[in-house]
Amino acid sequence: MAVSVEDVDWSVLGELRCELGESPVWDAGRLHLVDVTGHTVWTLDPIAGTAHSLTCARRLTALVPTAGGGWLGVAGRDLGAVDPYDGTFRMMLSVPGPADLAFNDAVCGRDGMLYTGSVDRGRTGRAALHVVGADLGHRVVAAGLGASNGLDTSPDGTVLYHADTFAGTVTAYGPDRRRVASVRVDRPDGIAVDADGGVWVALWGSGLVRRYTAELRPDRALRVPAPLVSNVAFGGPALRVMFVTTARTAGVPGSGAVFTADVGARGLPAARFAVRPGIGHEGSL
Repeated sequence: MAVSVEDVDWSVLGELRCELGESPVWDAGRLHLVDVTGHTVWTLDPIAGTAHSLTCARRLTALVPTAGGGWLGVAGRDLGAVDPYDGTFRMMLSVPGPADLAFNDAVCGRDGMLYTGSVDRGRTGRAALHVVGADLGHRVVAAGLGASNGLDTSPDGTVLYHADTFAGTVTAYGPDRRRVASVRVDRPDGIAVDADGGVWVALWGSGLVRRYTAELRPDRALRVPAPLVSNVAFGGPALRVMFVTTARTAGVPGSGAVFTADVGARGLPAARFAVRPGIGHEGSL
């Protein structure tokens, strides 16, 4: 089904310009994100107009809020607690696998599980999507992937949505995490599910954010004034503001910015990952 592209009255959030903005998370009235290339975590307060940066010891590709009010970071094949004051990375889990297949995006699903996947830049289909439980036990949900990217779950946590950028697909996995639907998408990147179950997908290189129904039928398309759209999140008052992260593009003013707008949809609160007491470094989470 053809969907007309909508022009949106975007605002730019502050003066921040990331080399590669990723993993936006709205938490406690602020937007948090990483600049992957810059080894930096940013905390932005849209109301106060302030921005705080934290240089990290590891190259983080994703942030996940934790039950204790802290942050879990993803770096290489490691998951660890990120100190909000000095950027120290305290490893909790190193997932076995090929060293050249680093993890990319990550999310705590609304089922309480942590999902993350790797990228095979050699495009030989060696990447995989993993799930990690509260006891830090882990297993493979899907193998034979190209570039595991955006992840989010349905409002009730029963369906997991996953983007494979190299394969050009967004796939839905049911309650048993078996594939139930898939749609072809041009270079899908980050994913956010709204309160109605709609699946918003950032399209890298296309300057678009597309919405799909819960069954992965095309629904809406929004034009973004930067081609390298990396991820999407909801926040602000009543979670009705969309935040879109981008990467810098030579010759494109504003690229690398965070774009914001009310697009007529409401988001969901970010789920927090809780490590079972006695496991790992749960005291710091």
